[in-house]
Parts: sequence; C-alpha cells; structure tokens
Amino acid sequence: MEKVFGFFLALDETAPRIDPSAESVVKTPDGPAGAGTTFRFRQQFLGKIRETTTRFTAIESNRKIEFEAEIGPMRPKCDLIFEQTDRGTRVTFRGDSNPVGPFKLLSPLFNRKGQQVWGQRLARIKDRAGDLRALGNRAAHVNAQPDDGEGVPGSATHI
Repeated sequence: MEKVFGFFLALDETAPRIDPSAESVVKTPDGPAGAGTTFRFRQQFLGKIRETTTRFTAIESNRKIEFEAEIGPMRPKCDLIFEQTDRGTRVTFRGDSNPVGPFKLLSPLFNRKGQQVWGQRLARIKDRAGDLRALGNRAAHVNAQPDDGEGVPGSATHI
C-alpha cells in the first residue's frame, strides 16, 4: 500500500507516464510532497495547451490525500482514499466540482464528468500497473461508484 500511496504523492513524476496529454508537471516546493504542495500541469486538450493547478490540502500517510484544484471554471475539492484489501490496494476517488459563478448551475453535470474522468484515470493506472513495477502490487478491477448518498460522485479501483 505504501508504494501505491507514494505513486499518487509523486504526481510530478507519475502523471506524465500515465496521462499522454500531460506535457509537463511542475511541483512546488521541492522535496517530499505534503499539505501545501502544488502541482502545475500543462496539458493538451482539444488541440490547445491548458494549465491546471492541484494543491494537496491534507495528507494522512498511506490512508488519504485531500486536494483542491483550479480547472477552468471549476474549483474542485477532492480526496483519494487508500485501503488495503486481499486483492491489493483499493483507491477511491471522491470529489465535488465546485464550479464558480454561473457554472454552479452545472454542478451535477460537472460532478458526473469528474467521476468519469477519474474512473478512466484510475483504470489507466490499473492497466499500467504491470509496467509500473515500482508499485509492487497486482491489478484487479475498476468499480465506478455512482454516488455516496451525499451527492458526491466517486470512482474506485484496486491496484
């Protein structure tokens, strides 16, 4: 589980290997990732370069990473939860898109899209787990969770 957790802490190293649209990822400050660590992503999207920012807001070692981001008109607040199971490490994403201004009306749509994007992202990581020998765990299955009862969509996978 420690290796899987570390994989998600090292976005500056791992994101470009998993996401073909990631042109660059810059982490600040230097050193180990922790609460306050910021990642600035440059990604190609629909033929254009777009910049997004992700900042870790809280970390519980080998258990949970809370983060917020700036992605276009959204200011998502999210978390990744890590659980050891007999099939490997279960990684669960939960998030709220938190759009600004008039985009607030589109929250349900943005939340569903966020769930879809994270489900795909976790599936790519799972599929590449064999190539990412540093993880040291076997891949299992992806399970998209539609809603946690509080309106917060989520996605989960075993890695």
